[in-house]
Amino acid sequence: MSEVKSTPERPLSPHLQVYRLPYNALMSISGRGVGIILSVVLMVLLGGFIYVAQNAENYDQVMALLKLPYVSWGLWGLVFLTFFYLGNGIRHVLWDIGIGLNQKAGIASGNIVLLLATILTLVLWQFSCGCWSAQVRDQDAPVQEEVENVR
Repeated sequence: MSEVKSTPERPLSPHLQVYRLPYNALMSISGRGVGIILSVVLMVLLGGFIYVAQNAENYDQVMALLKLPYVSWGLWGLVFLTFFYLGNGIRHVLWDIGIGLNQKAGIASGNIVLLLATILTLVLWQFSCGCWSAQVRDQDAPVQEEVENVR
C-alpha cells in the first residue's frame, strides 16, 4: 500500500536573501531607519550642548572636533538625512490624503524625494560655505564705495 502523507508539501516562504523588496518598501524602511538615526543624533546633540555649557575649555574642544574633515562630512550627511526624512514624511502625508498610491507614482515620488534632498543639501552647502555670498559681496563693492564717498 502507498503511504498517505498527513501534511501536504508546501513551498517555503522566500528568504530575504532571495526575495527582493519593492522600491516603495525600501524607501519606507529607510525612512524609518533615518528617523531612528536622527533621534539618536538629537540626543547626542543635546548632550553636547550640556557638555559645552559646563566651561570654556569644553567649547574649544568641541569646536576643534567640528573642524575635522570627517566630522564635517558626517554633518553634511546628517543634513541630507534630515531633508530626506522631511521629504519622505511629506510623501507619506500625500499618501494619507490619497495622492500617488499606485506603484508608478510611488517610485516617482521616491525619486523626487531623493533628488530634492540632494539639491537642498547642495544649496545649503553653497550658502554656508560662502561661495555665493563672496560673489554677492564682490558685486556690492562698488555700491559700498559710493556710500563711503557720499559721507
